[in-house]
Amino acid sequence: MVSMRFPWSKESKLWSKVEEVSLSLSVLNNKLSARVDQMSRRSRELFEACVKAHQEGDTERAALYASELSQLRRSYNNILRCQLSLEAVIYRLATVKDLGDVRIALQPIRGIVSKIGGDLQGVLPEVSGRVLRVQELIDEVSLEIGSVDDRGYSKFEAADDEAKRILAEAAAVASRRASRT
Repeated sequence: MVSMRFPWSKESKLWSKVEEVSLSLSVLNNKLSARVDQMSRRSRELFEACVKAHQEGDTERAALYASELSQLRRSYNNILRCQLSLEAVIYRLATVKDLGDVRIALQPIRGIVSKIGGDLQGVLPEVSGRVLRVQELIDEVSLEIGSVDDRGYSKFEAADDEAKRILAEAAAVASRRASRT
């Protein structure tokens, strides 16, 4: 497997796009983190209200709080899962920037960001729109460095005549060995 090492230059157009993706993902992560904190506080409030209603003997109001808390926890878990996935993408992109191995890393990043966007569409539509913009930036970077196939690397072919002769010789040896067994 041969991967493309991209010569990173802080002045390059590609570098600025990768930086923009990284910054956009960090902003999204901060928004999700704030939302997770807010939902966590609301969850504790609803639970305490449910307990208090139970203590007062108001089972109908306790059931209402419990129902609202149940719905909130489902949304909370979905957003928390998205936030954790986003953090993983941010760390992976930081590694990509450090190592320059862009082609191998972009495919899974694109898939994860796409899934996050879909998961947040119904829950946080304003954040989902920002995720769509990040997907567009990732696509721009992918187009700029060249296509990435499904395995995350491109096919490598021999560049010069000597390499082609070596390949032909290796193929002949492999064929002879295969016929012996």
